[in-house]
Order: sequence, then C-alpha cells, then structure tokens
Amino acid sequence: MTPCSTPRFGQRLVGGRSRARRGWPGGREGGGAGGGRQEPGGRERAMVPPLLLFRSARQAIPGSAEAALWGLKSIKGSCHNFCTAIFKDVTYKELKNLLNSKKIMLIDVRETWEIVEYGKIPGSVNIPLDEVGEALQMDPKDFKEKYNEVKPSKSDSLVFSCLAGVRSKKALDMAMSLGFNSAQHYAGGWKEWATYEFSEKKHEN
Repeated sequence: MTPCSTPRFGQRLVGGRSRARRGWPGGREGGGAGGGRQEPGGRERAMVPPLLLFRSARQAIPGSAEAALWGLKSIKGSCHNFCTAIFKDVTYKELKNLLNSKKIMLIDVRETWEIVEYGKIPGSVNIPLDEVGEALQMDPKDFKEKYNEVKPSKSDSLVFSCLAGVRSKKALDMAMSLGFNSAQHYAGGWKEWATYEFSEKKHEN
C-alpha cells in the first residue's frame, strides 16, 4: 500500500498491512462469496441473506392479518349471539299480549306426559322438541292431521316454550336455521307462567 492510498471500506490496517474484516465478502476469514463466518474448529456459520429475511417478513404479514380478521369475526359472532339472545326472549307480559292478539303460534316443546301432568299455557300447541325440526318441514296437510293446527309459514310469528327455557331455546335455534326468522322463545317457561298466573289469581281473590 502506498502512503497516499486509503483502506477500502470494510478493511483495517494491521501491522501496516490491510486485512479484510470478518464477514465481508472476499476476505480470508469471510468464507469467500458466501459471506459465512468462521467459527472455532474450522466450521463455517452461514449468514442469512437479507432477501430471505424480507420474504419471511412478507409471508408473516398475511398470517397476522388473517389472525386479526379471525378475531374480528369471533367478536362479531359473539355480539350477534348476545343480541339474538336479548331480542328473541319474550317476557310473561309480552307473551300474554301476543296470545290475546292471536297473532302468534305458541309451541310447547315439552313431552306430552309433562303437559298432562303439570298443565300448559292456554292456546299453546304441543310439539315435543324431538319432533320440531321434522314438524316445521312437514307438508301442511300432514301437519294439520298430526297437530290439529295450521302449519306456520316462515314469515309467521312463532314462540317456543318449555319448562324453564332450555329446550325452547334449542327449538328456537332449530327454527331459525330453517328460515323461521320471526321465531322467539319464552325463556321463563311453564314455571314462570304458572307462578305469575297463581299470583294474579290470588290478588284477584
């Protein structure tokens, strides 16, 4: 090296001679064009090319976006279920008004023996839970023969009830899946109805 010359970028002077830094291409210890780093024992550790890192980052971004989208869908689904639970529930007073208006069909999904033993809400039709799905898809004539009622259309207002709201909620979900979007259920069930009716009659006397 002449006195006026300057070390190239990536080189340093050691004992008056220029030597390449480790890891720089073309250096004695850099592993040649591969840019690897020499480790004790003569093994060479390869450096990850920047292009590979860039591609990995690009692949990771869509995955993160997909996870975020899944989270939003989950939140939306939870909100939908929560809102449905609120607006599809009918209270005792609301049910009584609906029955008086004669604009709904009240379907009691308890077993027949429960109706016989404990009683039923006046004006209700007994269709056990296990029969609901099939009944709502029956031919109108067959429905009339079996349940002695006109089969409801998908635009009609249905209200399901049971003992305490568990089975009626299952019947509601089934009806909704079949396209009966105006369906509701009486969450209080026969237990609540009987309690309110007994209380009202007691006050009247």
